[in-house]
Amino acid sequence: MNTTAENPNAVFSKRALALCVALTPAMLQASTLEEIVVTAQKRAENLNDLGLTVAVLSGSDMKDKNITSLEDIALQVPGLSYSTSGTDTPVYTLRGVGFYESTLSAYPDVSIYIDESPLPFPVLTNHIAIDLERVEVLKGPQGTLFGNNATGGAINMIAAKPTENFEGNITAGYGTFDEVSLEGYLSGALSDSLKGRIAVKKVQADEWQRGYTINAKNGEKDILSARGILEWTPTERLSVSATVNYWSDKGDPQAPQFLQYRPNIPAVADAVSIKDQPRAPEDNRAADFTDSIGLAKDNELQNLTLRLDYELTSDMTFTSMTSYADYDHFLRYDGDGVAERNFDVPEIEGKVKTFAQEIRLASSGEGNLSWIVGANYSEDEARDNYLLDFSVSTVTVAFPLEGFSGYYSDQTMENRAVFASSEYQLSDFKLKAGVRYTEADREMEGCNYDVPGGGNAELFSILTIPVQLGLGIDPPVPFTVQPNACHTLDTNGILGNAPTGLPGRHDAILEEDNTAWRLGVDWAASDNILMYANLTKGYKAGSLPALASSTNTQLVPVTQESVLSYEAGVKASLLERSMQLNATVFHYDYEDRQLRSKLSDPIFGKLDVLVNVPETSVNGFELETIYAPLEGLRVYLNYTYLDATIEKFVGENDETLVAEPIDFSGTDVPFSPENQANVGGSYEWPISSNLMAIVGLDYMTRSSTTAIIGGSDLYDIDSYNMLNMRAGIRSSDLSWSLMVWGKNVTDEYYWTNVTSYYDTVARYTGMPRTVGVSFSYNF
Repeated sequence: MNTTAENPNAVFSKRALALCVALTPAMLQASTLEEIVVTAQKRAENLNDLGLTVAVLSGSDMKDKNITSLEDIALQVPGLSYSTSGTDTPVYTLRGVGFYESTLSAYPDVSIYIDESPLPFPVLTNHIAIDLERVEVLKGPQGTLFGNNATGGAINMIAAKPTENFEGNITAGYGTFDEVSLEGYLSGALSDSLKGRIAVKKVQADEWQRGYTINAKNGEKDILSARGILEWTPTERLSVSATVNYWSDKGDPQAPQFLQYRPNIPAVADAVSIKDQPRAPEDNRAADFTDSIGLAKDNELQNLTLRLDYELTSDMTFTSMTSYADYDHFLRYDGDGVAERNFDVPEIEGKVKTFAQEIRLASSGEGNLSWIVGANYSEDEARDNYLLDFSVSTVTVAFPLEGFSGYYSDQTMENRAVFASSEYQLSDFKLKAGVRYTEADREMEGCNYDVPGGGNAELFSILTIPVQLGLGIDPPVPFTVQPNACHTLDTNGILGNAPTGLPGRHDAILEEDNTAWRLGVDWAASDNILMYANLTKGYKAGSLPALASSTNTQLVPVTQESVLSYEAGVKASLLERSMQLNATVFHYDYEDRQLRSKLSDPIFGKLDVLVNVPETSVNGFELETIYAPLEGLRVYLNYTYLDATIEKFVGENDETLVAEPIDFSGTDVPFSPENQANVGGSYEWPISSNLMAIVGLDYMTRSSTTAIIGGSDLYDIDSYNMLNMRAGIRSSDLSWSLMVWGKNVTDEYYWTNVTSYYDTVARYTGMPRTVGVSFSYNF
């Protein structure tokens, strides 16, 4: 008998060697990539069998990477740009197609859906991305199945659904700026025919912005999000689901970062104190603001969706989708980036109500022919009501004004559509066709109105005489603007009438129709290679401006825009399906692009206006690849190249100080970086029989772009690079995980938007470096 104690290090080495011998054969084998099922065509399909360009983020990846917002999602998807606005309304641009307009009533170019149910205005989407199964980003016009306002594409968020067995999760996190987050869900069967799921998330954090000439902070978070889903299947043929989405945001709006003094009325530039304001340092956190107005948000969304699916026959299903949203908007924000009141908004009160109904019949998709036919109806109401404070500005120096005014816009939109889409399998080829006819009506009333003590009633009463004379109305009719009354001057006519030059409310009607369509062909070159080509025409509805307006020339509507897309691509599963390679080339003929621009008012200088850009072209190339060379290892590379150019446009921008129009043909499209790339990966491996380790990183790069057409370097959005990292451990049975993460770990200074109001130019920076830890437990 050997009584000599065995060396502990030798014991450990033997056990480690045994573990390595047991694990190495499996780990050294390439892993087969999982199949991804999407509903991009309103039916479940394997992504590799779908002849469309769709970027997909899984819910598990989003959780591992701490992706918590659509801004985070945009950073993961090359070609998709996210821009911050002062009104807390996000702006999305996809492949150079976007509408930078931040008022509540503005329809987007990139539509957002939750389980195919529309959220028709971008502001409704701010905190909807919780407890998701996946996110599908559909690139290119999607008008045939998703309707108007998807000329750039569509983002469909798929919520995690109720499960047969009881399960749940709770996840707690802590990070930079004392950010505390707590979220979780419960899911399971309530009876033999009824299942339910409820998810809740709460986030609170301290201020992340700090003044550089003032002693003040801004940027608190206070967000509550929730979703409840009930699924009822009383028979094998009938299923009914009801979803309630809710979120509230009681934090602070972001303050912009001052860049330069740009006097709106140059003749009195030296008389305004902000001419000496120092430019903000290159620090993501640095921002001055008017602390006395108390920057704040109090926004709330309630959204209800009811879906019914009934299998009429074994080959045909009837679907009805009904959705309703009620949104309240309250905001106090600083628009100028200075501590003085050059352009502040002490109060925005807004309201959005939406109703949408879709009915459709769809084949099972089992035979050679598959089809969908349907109809849509929607009615949307949106109200913007702004109180403006420009008391320290060139306008108040030049005119007898105290610098207070208000404006409001009430708009109602009604949309009706019928659509059909079909696919026919012919040997290795699939022929595709789709069409949608849409009628879109919009009505508006609104104006700038007098605020007691602001001086607008007195000034605009005086201006009625010279404005009438300028219109050729002689003798002019004197008019006295009453306190609190509308004072927008009629210089363009109302509802087809001749202009009167008198102040008052502006009413407008816009009625349009269009026919969107798609033709395409897919070729299954082999079991693992799909090639496709699509020719698509999509439309975005026209828009009635909601603007601070001295005259209703600013309120001339923009008509509907259209995109004709030529696209060809290939999807290839390689190396025994351990690698996926997708490539796409595309060309867009973009007509009547809608754009927020400027006009030179002879009295007040640069004022906002919406315009149509007659011709724009977009050429591009995309590459998407993911490779699993070892068990547990995933690496990826995604790249988008864009050449987005204004082909024909004569107008103005924020910088032109004279009224003569400028030819901007040949200039770059705003918010469209030429090169966008994401590269990264993750590795998960066992460190014991019941414990796994995880590491991952994501590196993103975006080349420079611009915030306005034909702007100087001041309006450049410089190129930037961002590195996100994560590491952690989880149990082998996936019952718990502990993750440490970092976003923008190199603390890159970058910004996503540049704006100008009254006398300042300012930019919206991205977040500085943030790090945190989260613990998740499944039960």
